[in-house]
Amino acid sequence: MNRKLLSKIFWVAIIILSAYYLYRGIKFRFLTDGNLETKAFWYYLHLATAIAPLALGPLQFWTWLRINHTALHRTLGKIYIIGALIGGITAFYLGLTIDLEGSIVSLLLLSTTWIFMTISAWITIKRRNIAAHRLFMIRSYGLGLVFVFLRLIGDIPQDKLFFFIESPEIRDATLEWMSWVIPLLLIELIFSWIPSINKKHR
Repeated sequence: MNRKLLSKIFWVAIIILSAYYLYRGIKFRFLTDGNLETKAFWYYLHLATAIAPLALGPLQFWTWLRINHTALHRTLGKIYIIGALIGGITAFYLGLTIDLEGSIVSLLLLSTTWIFMTISAWITIKRRNIAAHRLFMIRSYGLGLVFVFLRLIGDIPQDKLFFFIESPEIRDATLEWMSWVIPLLLIELIFSWIPSINKKHR
């Protein structure tokens, strides 16, 4: 199976999963669990702004769009950055006020890292460091996809996934950490560590 086909399959899977879990999340919050008036302002601000990086990520990594419609790519990039920054800031606030003690540190570190990666992507493109910009965008988008990873892993019965952990609270906390640490480690492994190992010194 060639690389281009694998890339297409990957992005189709990401788009489908993102749309599916976003639909489930909105349906639950607005229809099953209540309405807008009964929900916290910060949660809805986070949800509304985090949709931008989730939806625009695939377009920003589309080579054809970047080459043939540079102005559009830049405009969408600005929208992505604004959405990711506000999404990260609101996630940080939610981390400070969340009732689940085991999730506080994970959510605070996740939001801080997401903000840092997004700002770094903006700084590097302003300095015309395309290679670094691409890597920081990959990291930023990967962290933005935590919404999907968390629910994807969460759909696995926890008594089977975490059969070695008895406490439900510790299981939830472990799930929170796994949802962003594992994707970030995979990104670093694929785009940073392995290339560094394979790079020959001249």
